[in-house]
Amino acid sequence: MQHALNNLSDQAHALRHNRRRQIDELRALAEYLPSDDKLLIEQVLDGNLPMAQLARLYQLPARCLQRRAQSIIKRLSKKHFKFVALQMNTLPPEVRATAKQVVLNGQSMRKTAEISGQSLHKVRDHMSTVRATARLFV
Repeated sequence: MQHALNNLSDQAHALRHNRRRQIDELRALAEYLPSDDKLLIEQVLDGNLPMAQLARLYQLPARCLQRRAQSIIKRLSKKHFKFVALQMNTLPPEVRATAKQVVLNGQSMRKTAEISGQSLHKVRDHMSTVRATARLFV
């Protein structure tokens, strides 16, 4: 019985440690986000304010802010985000600009194509290069 309790305690400790490590990694990657996204994620990860209170500060519905935070965290968790954040200089310059807008800034490929004057096909091609290179990196 004691052995089972110790084992359960060890598992709980491992889960807490793993969660703490994940939060630390998210916090480090958030440094590469645009400033308003970075601020939101820092506030969410700190956990000092409930989402409802943060929503009032941002003057947004709580559900809207929660979806935004989840979307940013999902973006931070992708392998190609970490690759672009840490290894962007290994990409060709034209791919680098696309990767920064789409991956780090969270801009849609369509919007990136529109702003940069490239075709949507070219932006998709650049992002395929980023994803393929990120798979080799990780």
